[in-house]
Amino acid sequence: MFMAGHQSDLFWRFALSILGLVLILIAIARVTLFFAGEITMAEVNTRREGGAKTGRVSSQRYDYSVDYSFVTPNGVTYDGHTVRRGSDIGVTVEKKVYYFSFAPYINALEKEAEPGFGHLILFAAGAFLLFVMNKGWGNEKRRKNKKASNNPI
Repeated sequence: MFMAGHQSDLFWRFALSILGLVLILIAIARVTLFFAGEITMAEVNTRREGGAKTGRVSSQRYDYSVDYSFVTPNGVTYDGHTVRRGSDIGVTVEKKVYYFSFAPYINALEKEAEPGFGHLILFAAGAFLLFVMNKGWGNEKRRKNKKASNNPI
């Protein structure tokens, strides 16, 4: 039977490992979209959210909600959403969208699919979570097996 503390530790180890895996998959999927994805043009709508963030430079004071739609060659429309920072005048958003032909619901606007430092950060953060959460996994079992094999009876 598990102790309450052990179950909690196991839950957090599992949850943070899943989060790490998801971060890695997002980074890989976005870069793969750029190199292997289909390209089409999207209809883009932006909407300013919230008030000005006075501590930022004028070109990044507002958050904008960006909604986009695109149509695949077989006539099905897919939607996407992202957030951008912009000025009080507006935000510039590209209209080129990348998507997988076998899974069009996996898509990204051009700026988010272009390989960059942000993808490395996502990948590194995910790898860090996986490593930290699982570096000691199985050590207790190995120690018990080693003790049992070293005990002459």
